[in-house]
Amino acid sequence: MNSLQVISISHQTASLECRQALQLSKDEAAAFMQALKAEQLVEGIMVLTTCNRTEIYYETNHATPGMIQEKLLRFKNIQDTAAFAARFTQYSHSESTLHYLLEVGLGLRSQVIGDRQIITQFKESYKLTNDLKLGTPLLHQALQTLFRTHKRVHNETDFRSGAASVGYAALERLSDFYPRKEFSAKRMLIIGTGQMGTDIARYATSFGFTDITLTNRTDAKAAKLAADLNVQHIPYQHYLSEISEFDVVVSCVGGGEQLQPEQLGAAKAKRVLLDLSVPQSIAPAASQLANTILVNIDQINNRTQAVLATRQAAIAEVEEIVSEETIQYAEWLQDQPVAKAISELKSFFADVLTSELAKHQQSAQPADLNAATKAALDRLIRRPAGALRATAGADRQKLLSSIQTLFNITPAEEITHV
Repeated sequence: MNSLQVISISHQTASLECRQALQLSKDEAAAFMQALKAEQLVEGIMVLTTCNRTEIYYETNHATPGMIQEKLLRFKNIQDTAAFAARFTQYSHSESTLHYLLEVGLGLRSQVIGDRQIITQFKESYKLTNDLKLGTPLLHQALQTLFRTHKRVHNETDFRSGAASVGYAALERLSDFYPRKEFSAKRMLIIGTGQMGTDIARYATSFGFTDITLTNRTDAKAAKLAADLNVQHIPYQHYLSEISEFDVVVSCVGGGEQLQPEQLGAAKAKRVLLDLSVPQSIAPAASQLANTILVNIDQINNRTQAVLATRQAAIAEVEEIVSEETIQYAEWLQDQPVAKAISELKSFFADVLTSELAKHQQSAQPADLNAATKAALDRLIRRPAGALRATAGADRQKLLSSIQTLFNITPAEEITHV
């Protein structure tokens, strides 16, 4: 029997270094999913990879979480697999996997509780799964349950009030180094305009920043966002020549070479480097530069206390909704054998009727139509009648009762004559 399972390594169980080692690029995620499918370990699969977690959700009828975990560690060329084993969270039953997925997707397990980015990351991950034709019924129903639950939480609770994403928290962190009233005088460079960089660019103006510059590997994307937000843009190939002029540098790119101290240049006054990338995109040695403060994603502390208090108060309501949706998913799972049987019966009946009517499609004579109807009925009753006659005793009575219940037939002993 198929089940929905998950393996996960996240900020709740592993250090930044461990998470970096298992970070998957989009191309790597695609290759890993296709490899597991080719090996027939999974029927469907989705990889969620963010700065805080790498998770593999999959449908299988025989693979175990340990097998998938081992495949991931080998795929990422991890030699000391034992050191990573204890860092994984695993669920092997569909209902518990769905419950965990909902908690992650709603931000209950995020580094900043209620993080709004996570639902977008789920949607992007699911899109990749569908693009690769790796979706399956259990996985599809789980994601549809998440999207429905997300709407319920938004409409029925205060859990989504305010803004408390990692990007927002990073901007709050800057107030530890500059008085907020001075933000308008500080020059900010945002490297990378993906979801995180876009969020920071949008939030920065509300914090008082007015001198904001964007850059991105795809220049057109940064240029468009800069135009939308009425901020500045510099081509990616030129930003290193100007990077030392900025008071705040926010790096939201991963997968490339780390920025080295010599590339950052000397800071004329206090400078803050926010490295929100996984893997890290700014070399740790940069913290040794004069007048330079380096903050990585694990050092980001949520400063939006009012928002957190509201969200904490709403957690019980959110968990109740999660429980309700998990029960509904479990009921859907119970209905799947019935749904499959009905579908097969429908196909069988359709085939019988089509084949019998095809024999008489040139004739409109009542006798011929009656003959076709009788032939179809005989064929339709043949299988259940044969199965019924092949049983005896208690087995026959059980099967007979099932048929009577399914087709609402009155048992013989209840028939009365008038």
